[in-house]
Amino acid sequence: MPSMKMKLGFTLLEVVIALAVFGFLIGGLLGFLPWGIEGVGKVKDQNTAYGLVDAIEVEMDRMGFSLVEAATKNLDDMYNPTSPPGKSEEEYTLLLVAKKNGGAVAFEQVVYKEPISYLNNEENKQEGETVNSYDKDLGGTVYFNRNKAKPVSLSGYEGEEWKTPPYSYRWIPESERYYLVKITQFPHEHRHQHHPSNGYLALQIDIQWPYKLPVPPNDFRRVPAKYRSHFRFPLAINR
Repeated sequence: MPSMKMKLGFTLLEVVIALAVFGFLIGGLLGFLPWGIEGVGKVKDQNTAYGLVDAIEVEMDRMGFSLVEAATKNLDDMYNPTSPPGKSEEEYTLLLVAKKNGGAVAFEQVVYKEPISYLNNEENKQEGETVNSYDKDLGGTVYFNRNKAKPVSLSGYEGEEWKTPPYSYRWIPESERYYLVKITQFPHEHRHQHHPSNGYLALQIDIQWPYKLPVPPNDFRRVPAKYRSHFRFPLAINR
């Protein structure tokens, strides 16, 4: 008898089932794609934040020890020989800013330290009320903002001479202030509490992002503090 050869292959039902399984798997993998892209962006922002450490120290060195000390004030009676310094009712926070791509860090302003509930208010445009000057305990005044209306870094200059380097490097447009650097002294009675007899100033650094985002064509919006990422570390500067 002649041998019978069977033709092997997939039935239509098997093909349909295979395609359904393949589509299900691909659909599930594509569902993770946005998370992967977002994760890459978060890692990049975090790495940029880590890279700001040296730039923060450079900017504080540029400002000088006395100015940073005054801009982060949290104690009163620093020079009272009969009693230790006490917690001040008016505590200051020094704010620096940087662009999304990192690089240089620039002074923004000095503000009164505000509670978290205030900073999480989405309608607020600032991190607190601006402090323009500070009267030292032993006399003399430290001026944080010498501009007539606002700090240079808050508004910039609109004149033609401020649109080209090197003057244009002195400020960052408000819509490009992606990173906020909040600098404060250690709290009262902490082992790193500042005292004039110290040869150094111990500080708490809190880098937050995103701080402000551009809104076309020429506006910006402030991101509430509760939606920001943080990178915190201690840092000390010498006299």
